[in-house]
Amino acid sequence: MDDDTQLLLVPRRLDDPPRFLFWDFDVAILFMAVQVFGIMAGAFFTFMVLGLGAAYALQRMKSGKQRGYSLHVLYWHLPFATFKRTPRSSEREFIG
Repeated sequence: MDDDTQLLLVPRRLDDPPRFLFWDFDVAILFMAVQVFGIMAGAFFTFMVLGLGAAYALQRMKSGKQRGYSLHVLYWHLPFATFKRTPRSSEREFIG
């Protein structure tokens, strides 16, 4: 009975981040995006290894950080306005 409970991880709080298998959802999306590119390029196994490496690197980068760390990185490093409700990252002073 104890072995069965260790295999099934049920979120205990509503604030737990969404997961896909054993990865956070954003790490799984990165892995799947690299896989799709590998299928289109015709090098599935090469891109599977690259996807695993990229997912591992992102998971290591996120470890010990706050929950929305990936969005913070995207906000500061993407060159275009992707977030409608937030001001540009170059804006330092706000009125009001």
